[in-house]
Amino acid sequence: MLQSPLLILAIVSAVIFCLLRQRDFFALRPFVKAAMAVLLAVYCLQTPTVPLYIMAAGFALSALGDFFLDLRGEKWFLPGLISFFIAHVAFAVYLLPHAVPLSMYTGFEWGKSAALIAATLGFYIWLKPALPSDMKIPVAAYSVVITIMGIAALTTTLPSLLVPIGAVLFIASDVVLSVERFKFKFKFLFLADKQINWTLYASGQILLAVGVVSGI
Repeated sequence: MLQSPLLILAIVSAVIFCLLRQRDFFALRPFVKAAMAVLLAVYCLQTPTVPLYIMAAGFALSALGDFFLDLRGEKWFLPGLISFFIAHVAFAVYLLPHAVPLSMYTGFEWGKSAALIAATLGFYIWLKPALPSDMKIPVAAYSVVITIMGIAALTTTLPSLLVPIGAVLFIASDVVLSVERFKFKFKFLFLADKQINWTLYASGQILLAVGVVSGI
């Protein structure tokens, strides 16, 4: 499945958008941005296993979120957030049955879960003063669902390490997006914040898709 034309096209689409993002906005750019996640959704549909339809739905909703977030104007941020919220619900629905049951947690699983919860809570407390009043509850709800998805990925019994790595990169991309949007702009080495966000996000999505497909 690593040599799937759909996966290769998804990677190429991610690179193309990363390059286009350095240029001025144009009308077709949101479609280019959404292409990667659409291709990953179809990539998941290549397998005959029914549960991967849930992952495909998550990637399709991610594509919708990508489309909204690349449109001009603040009014599109909330639809994008809602799209990604439902996407994470879909990812969690697939990943939770493959996670280590709570009754079988060792100190390692408890440690990873507690660390993610603490990091998410601490980040939200730090971010909250900068959030518009109408965004505090949506961002809090989003933080909860992405934490659940992250815990399910970090404690997965699926054989591929790409699942937890992909989930962590996905969460990191949301952290960068939140800082850039609500706190301050920044650069790391030669990359601007938006480039960092897309690199983390695209890598996370691709690794997550490969991880679940290779794990069936």
